[in-house]
Amino acid sequence: MSVQDVLTVEKSGPLEELLNLPLRGDNPYISQWKKDGGLVYGFLCAYVPEEILYAHGGNWNILPVRVGAKGCTTTEDADIYMGKFLCSFPRCLLQVGLEGQYDFLDGLVFTSCCEHARRVYEPWRDHVKAGHLSMISVPHDPTGPNRYQWYFDEVVNVTSDIDRVYGNKTTAESLRHAITVYNEYRTLMQELYSLRALEYPLLTGSEAMKISMAGANMPKEIFNEKLKAAIAEIKKRPGIKDYKARIMLGGSFIDDTYLIDIIESTGAIVVADTLCTGRKYVEGLVEMPENDNDLDALTHAVVKRHLNKIACPRMIEGYPERISFAKRMVQEAKVDGVIYEKMSFCDNHGVENVMEARDMEKDGIPVMQMEREYLSADTGRYKTRVQAFVEKITKGK
Repeated sequence: MSVQDVLTVEKSGPLEELLNLPLRGDNPYISQWKKDGGLVYGFLCAYVPEEILYAHGGNWNILPVRVGAKGCTTTEDADIYMGKFLCSFPRCLLQVGLEGQYDFLDGLVFTSCCEHARRVYEPWRDHVKAGHLSMISVPHDPTGPNRYQWYFDEVVNVTSDIDRVYGNKTTAESLRHAITVYNEYRTLMQELYSLRALEYPLLTGSEAMKISMAGANMPKEIFNEKLKAAIAEIKKRPGIKDYKARIMLGGSFIDDTYLIDIIESTGAIVVADTLCTGRKYVEGLVEMPENDNDLDALTHAVVKRHLNKIACPRMIEGYPERISFAKRMVQEAKVDGVIYEKMSFCDNHGVENVMEARDMEKDGIPVMQMEREYLSADTGRYKTRVQAFVEKITKGK
């Protein structure tokens, strides 16, 4: 399926389509990819180098999609296999897997990045129509040659395993192409996010998250073309002027807009984020090596970008870089206040949010911390807390 094929058959404008892309098996791009003979691999974490998967066996062979559990309303089946002291995202993910919502996957790549999410591996292997499962072990410190070699070897082992299962091999040409496509994707997403940071933002935080999730669930060539058209459409808007406060959102994994919708329903607007599915996810490009015909050099370039990007809180040595990035986002978007959310029992953000809040408040930046569940429950309580915070930071403005 080419970019032109999709552009010809679409029934709605690019922006509207990206804001309303169906989930999982109902996603037309995933369905078409499968019909055209391609493989679809899910991945759980930003430490999975998507370019390596996308380039596997040449163009249009493996489509990487970021798995989530948006729409999950119960974890009653998953709770049989996972304890309730794990955060609700992995339990929701297992739940939708048990319900068959990911039966279309040909494979799923886990990482050891988050121990709660890693725990999905065994029950998924044993009780879900699993496809081919892989695991990338990620070091807790990105610095040092031994840790880099560890991560590099883990990535190569996974791709070699996929080669063994499906009999295809990545070429220098296909990986070079994947790097180019993904670098364009990140550049375009950064441009989109810059439109949130304007004095009169051209899109809401909710719209930005929906577009981000669309990009994680369709071929990047097609998404890039649609995003270019969507950005052109967004730039024609007059801008949002009647907001009460400019908010930055940080914390645990988010692939749903319900919390952002709550924040923006109070009259505030989310103009920036430090989420691993948002602005942090697209920070930093892959540096093309001098010899771009060397598959090993290209692989190293991809692995270096993913290990050295703005780190996840589980990276014990990455805090100075993370707080510096967060403060830069506050300055660039002229943020009035920061909301740090964490899912119940989220160990990483249970510590990280407190540290970042402390350092933000030292700089005079108002901060609110909140605990939530992945499922969209107890929304009334969340809204009351957000309303109080917005009133506090707008008093006297």
